[in-house]
Amino acid sequence: MEKTRYNDIPHKLLLGLTYLIIMSVIGGIISLIIYQIMLNAHPNNPNNEIFTITLANFLSYFLLAFVFVFVLRDYYKNEFQSFSKNILLYLGFAIGGFILNYFLSAVIQEIYNAVGFESRDTANQETISETLKYPLLSIPMIIFGAPLVEETIFRGVVFNYFRNLKLKNNLNIILGFIFSSSLFGLIHVFSTFITTGDVTELILVLPYVAAGFVLTLLYYKTNNLFVPMLMHFLQNSFAVVVILFFLPLLQSEENPVKSLIMLILHYFHLL
Repeated sequence: MEKTRYNDIPHKLLLGLTYLIIMSVIGGIISLIIYQIMLNAHPNNPNNEIFTITLANFLSYFLLAFVFVFVLRDYYKNEFQSFSKNILLYLGFAIGGFILNYFLSAVIQEIYNAVGFESRDTANQETISETLKYPLLSIPMIIFGAPLVEETIFRGVVFNYFRNLKLKNNLNIILGFIFSSSLFGLIHVFSTFITTGDVTELILVLPYVAAGFVLTLLYYKTNNLFVPMLMHFLQNSFAVVVILFFLPLLQSEENPVKSLIMLILHYFHLL
């Protein structure tokens, strides 16, 4: 059994239910309302759908972040105090995780190529990239909202739930890694699979599961939730910078760095 002490997250059931209700029910209601308003105001606007997704996601993550910070204010305070005392060490962990995730993503892409699977961006990746048309709404959600909310749920709630189980041979830790990583991966592809039935979305889950594994590993090794949050922040920030500032360079056929940009975009996923 694990003997290292850690700051266990409180109110796991409340946080889990809040996440499910807001993301699946309230988020859906918000989307319908916004979409109807946009259709009535601008019936011929081709960007109605992507604006609806962007604003609905922003409001959902804002609401979740507000609830989480209110409920976990003391927990976050204690975690941040511990984080600030070892900030250089934890920054090194986050950067190391960032590099490891890139390596694992590259390996997975090579496996896809070896078995003849034509890899592509997931619908989730394409949609998030499209939401950057509205940067004031999408960027705060991508680089702040997602790391706070998703690390709290998948590392703080899911992983700690299994870590607290009394099982032999570290089976609780193994299950924690499996469920935390797998559920994190599935949330990035499952909604598209359900709505379209596209099985390839499930195959493309592997890079997200790998990222979930690295994030869980960081949390397990440091026992501080702000470390995977920082890696998540770095990953999404880097991807946003590449998409916003370097993607336009791809329009030039003679750009000498075009291949490098394509390589970076191919291996890096917005989480």
